[in-house]
Amino acid sequence: MDLRFVSSLVLVIDAGSLAAAARVEGITPSAVAQRIAALEALLGVPLLVRAGRVMQPTPECRTLLPGLRQLLRDEQALKGLLHGDGLEGPLRLGAISTVIGDHARALVAGLRSAAPQVELQLSPGASSALFAEFEAEKLDAAVIVRPGFPLPKAMQFTPVARQEIGWLLPEAAAVEGSVEALPYILYSRKAWGGAVCWEALVAQRDSPKILAEMDALESIAMLVEDGLGRAVLPRWAALRRYARGAEFVPIPGLYRDIGLLSWSRDRRRPVLKLVLQILQGTGGDQRGR
Repeated sequence: MDLRFVSSLVLVIDAGSLAAAARVEGITPSAVAQRIAALEALLGVPLLVRAGRVMQPTPECRTLLPGLRQLLRDEQALKGLLHGDGLEGPLRLGAISTVIGDHARALVAGLRSAAPQVELQLSPGASSALFAEFEAEKLDAAVIVRPGFPLPKAMQFTPVARQEIGWLLPEAAAVEGSVEALPYILYSRKAWGGAVCWEALVAQRDSPKILAEMDALESIAMLVEDGLGRAVLPRWAALRRYARGAEFVPIPGLYRDIGLLSWSRDRRRPVLKLVLQILQGTGGDQRGR
């Protein structure tokens, strides 16, 4: 089996079209179609079906897809062995927005220094969305909030930071009237970290008056800074950048854990070890900051 043909098939599935896969590979759409046809002839099953303008895998292809992706990973691993340390090629890393704000500079600088042949592809998103992309193997790893459910044995979550959860309150001078009269700006209850913050809020306030709800911690912090409301938030490293004059009051015993989600089979992968070292060296425990 020609793994170039397997690569073309996976690209079509991930990109949704022959043309998009062709652009990535630098060949024509007809050449991609010929590769898919050759694979279908070899495997004896149809692999793609058109749904409107999008190419989607057939049921038979979905069954084969995990094994085909594993073949491509194995090929990359073998190439890494030939090149010594394995620190080269693309790294598809997902991260929540606060992690990007806290760590993007260190990640780019650290990889440039220690692994200049690694091409970092950093994708933002909510923890739940990044988990789904990782599960579908569209990401190699993701830096997310700790899932609130047991992970399959094939996955591992390695903590990189523990962030206090607490009240974010504007300066009294920024508020017309009493701070206690301000409504709440919620960290989205649908977000994994937001659910913890909501539970903390309702445990201490009956029927809180809600002004707005969003999965955008930086925006919430700025609204609190402007005296428009108060919030229950995690304290990430760059919080002060968005709310310099606000007061953060920790709620004892409540935290948001951030960590690297990866496949257990990749625990010894050099580039992920390096990413962990960078994250743990520039983040760490946020308590007391």
